Amino acid sequence: MNQEIHDVAIVGYGPVSKLLATLLGQKGWKVGIYERFSHEYPLPRAVHFDDEIARILQSVIPSSEIERITEVANDLYTWCNAERKTLLELNFSEFGVSGWPGHLFFNQPELEGLLDKACRQQATVDVNMGKEAVALNEFDDHVELVVKDFQGVETKVHAKYVVGCDGANSFVRRNMEHTITDLGFVADWLVVDIIPQTEREWKPMNLQLCDPARPTTVVSGGPGRRRWEFMALPGETKEDLNKEEVAWKLLEPWDITPANAVLERQAIYTFKALWVDEWRKGRLVLAGDAVHLTPPFMGQGMCAGLRDAKNLSWKLDLVLSGKVDNNFLDMYTKERKPHNRDVVEAALFLGKVICVTDPEAAAQRDEAFFTGKVPPMPEFPFLTDGILGEPGDYTGKLSFQSQVNYQGKTGLFDDVVGNGWMIMSPVGDPRNVLQEEQITFLENIGAKFITVSEAYDTQIESANQVLDIEGKYKQYFNTTGLEAVVVRPDYYMFGGAAKLAELSLVVEDLIKQMGQFMNKAAVR
Repeated sequence: MNQEIHDVAIVGYGPVSKLLATLLGQKGWKVGIYERFSHEYPLPRAVHFDDEIARILQSVIPSSEIERITEVANDLYTWCNAERKTLLELNFSEFGVSGWPGHLFFNQPELEGLLDKACRQQATVDVNMGKEAVALNEFDDHVELVVKDFQGVETKVHAKYVVGCDGANSFVRRNMEHTITDLGFVADWLVVDIIPQTEREWKPMNLQLCDPARPTTVVSGGPGRRRWEFMALPGETKEDLNKEEVAWKLLEPWDITPANAVLERQAIYTFKALWVDEWRKGRLVLAGDAVHLTPPFMGQGMCAGLRDAKNLSWKLDLVLSGKVDNNFLDMYTKERKPHNRDVVEAALFLGKVICVTDPEAAAQRDEAFFTGKVPPMPEFPFLTDGILGEPGDYTGKLSFQSQVNYQGKTGLFDDVVGNGWMIMSPVGDPRNVLQEEQITFLENIGAKFITVSEAYDTQIESANQVLDIEGKYKQYFNTTGLEAVVVRPDYYMFGGAAKLAELSLVVEDLIKQMGQFMNKAAVR
């Protein structure tokens, strides 16, 4: 039997796998990816991501390429009843704190092509298509994964960790002891992707038609594309609905016909709301659809998986480097599980609005909205547990990104400064208020010390100065009332200090929390 040795083996090669492998490859770790299909899936699936995900993608894909393949939401996401009276509106036109438009629409094969390119450019990442995982054995210090190609030839893969990014029917999950929390939401929908052949303005750009006669979603599918989703009605089977002629018939009221559009795909999806309770067992870890399924009504299914990859990558990097022990990976579940739970529940809130096929129940729903007797839409969640500082207005929330100038280069902060832990202040050099041992600790985990200002200060090293060319960082710090922030590698705020002099206390808290997992030499 052939044998391969990697730091991390990843089962599956969707967007979550590609992102995770690329992030680990950027750190120089040896990654082996094993995908049972010989070619990537060529048709659309997810169509939406938010500004946080755009920033995550920015860490592996040029910003110009992200802009090229996306369409910006420019108005409200409208939910209306059968009579086209508005039930609720979500503002999709706002610009996000992460430096990108709040909502972007895309064609998944194009995005995956860019992720595939980024992944294969990593010298230490090995992509293996047409190799199916068939056996898995975990030992104290490694995992043995057996994969088999189409000719039946088996290869034994020796890895320190195995990550299952292999979807809802995950092979890795089946090899882990686990339980599932299922919220009991199940709905079959016909998803139809169209390439219009004529120019047309879509008003609203994104719509949920809460019509009990046929609940319907109409949204952008990315530049030059549109998507319709039609809910299966009681008594309809998947076989009845999943036909090309049925898709065209359902599109007719929208003036979409074979004469003015190309039907790219129609497929039945069963929307569910559930998550696995154990995201990591020993040296086995799950991410993406392998560990959670989110109804699509917020467009957060793929987003949740990419958040998993970003969160897991920096934790695996510290574990593999020997700076922290195995138990640090428990923080992955502790942070991502409640955040994802809240996203699933918020999507389910919206799902219960649209997935009503009984006319009487729909009329009661409409009346509740018109009279203001419905609970408010849940706020989008932030991190509430894990490696986080003292609770505060900004702890666990996303940090800010905007245009800056750094060492003669102008662009989004991450593009010109880089990624990783950031210790930032608009009023002075953060190192000046930190103890030497604190600076040593932060440097050991790859932190950068940044002063953001409107003009260069000759008293500060140029390598640590960033020019706020649009004044947006000044506005951000004024709004938050903070003079220093500690930002994690996944862009979430560990914590902040109202006065720069108090930054030492925030850093000491970080050292204390990380210290329980770190080698003594790494702590001090």
